[in-house]
This record gives sequence, structure tokens and C-alpha cells, in this order.
Amino acid sequence: MGQFIPIALAVAGTAMQQAETERVTRKQDQATAQSLLGQSKRQQEADSKVNDQIAQTEASTAANERNTALEQYMGQLQRTRKQAIGGLEAPIGGMAFQGDAASARAGADTAAARTADLMARIDAPGRQRQDEAFGYGRLATDIDGLSREAAGQNFIDQLRIRAIRRRPEMDILSSGMIAAGGAMGGGGGTIAGSTGGTQFGNNLDALYEMPGAGRRYGYGVPRGFGG
Repeated sequence: MGQFIPIALAVAGTAMQQAETERVTRKQDQATAQSLLGQSKRQQEADSKVNDQIAQTEASTAANERNTALEQYMGQLQRTRKQAIGGLEAPIGGMAFQGDAASARAGADTAAARTADLMARIDAPGRQRQDEAFGYGRLATDIDGLSREAAGQNFIDQLRIRAIRRRPEMDILSSGMIAAGGAMGGGGGTIAGSTGGTQFGNNLDALYEMPGAGRRYGYGVPRGFGG
């Protein structure tokens, strides 16, 4: 059994080294996969923002901006109407004067509404392009933010991957076992503590040469027994 001890030590040490290598590789693969998954999620988020902006641009029309502008102009006219036609609402004059004043008020309102509609038509395309420009500006800001976030996370992930290393204590233990097995195997199976370093075979043949010892087969059977 003595000759199997060095082999067992060497095999055990090699197995420990292999297991440690596989552990490091597995953890590095898991960390890399997690990093790639995180980068993929950020890319999907960026793609979603781009697609949303494209959809908004496709749906953008001058009609929406025209209606918005018209509401704003009409609101401003309503706020200034009293100053514009204040002199036409005084309860003075006869029936003819009151009729002319009412016609003037209606004409002023119609002219104001026509002017507001015209201004809204003129402003609508510019407002549309302005809103689209703002949308693309926000998109560029969002994409830039995601890019910086992804770069920072990738740096952290790389540090985490590099931090996954072999455990020194395991390498020291496995190397010691391999070295011990090699030293014992290189000594020809010398039994520790023997003064003369006598070499013993598997069936103790060296004992047969000692004085008074007879030649025997394995398991102590005397030679010539039974024959």
C-alpha cells in the first residue's frame, strides 16, 4: 500500500488544482454573462427611446400645433377684448347707434378670429419643427446618459471579473500534496523511520534474504509445500 500513497497525493493535488481552475472559470463566465445581460438591457432601453421618438415624429402634424396656437391666440384676444371694443359697448345713443356698435363689435371679433387663425397657420409648421427638435434633443440627452451609465457599469463589471481569482490557500495545499507525492515516489517507496532505508517490494521479498528465513511464496506459503 505504501507505493500508492504518493500516487494518491499527486492525484488529489492535481484534482484540487483542476477544481479551483474550473471554479474560477465558472465564476468569471457567470460575471461576464451578467455584465452582458446588463448591457443588453440598456441597449434595449435606448432602442425603445429611439423608436418612441420616431413614432412621435411620424404622428406629428401641423394641425395639432395649429389648434394649440389658435387656442393661445384666441385666449389672448378674449383677455384684451374689453380694451379693444370698450368704446362700442357703452349704453349711449339711439337705436341706430346701438345697431352700428353691435355690427362693429361683431366685425372686430370676426377680424380678430380671422387674424388669429392666420397667425396659427403661419406658426404651426415652425412650432411643429421646434417640438420635433426638442424631442430629438431630449432623446440625445437620454442616449448620452444611458451611454455613460453603461460605460460606468462596464468598468465596475470588469473590476468584479478581475477580482475573481484563484484562492492562494487552495493552490498552496494542492501544490504541497503534489510535491509530497513526488518526493515520496522519487524515494522508491522508502518507509519513513527505517534506519537503513531498506527497500521493500509488494510481497516483502527482501525478508527472504535475512538469516534463517526461508524462501516463501506470497502470503507466507513455504516454497516446496505440498510438492
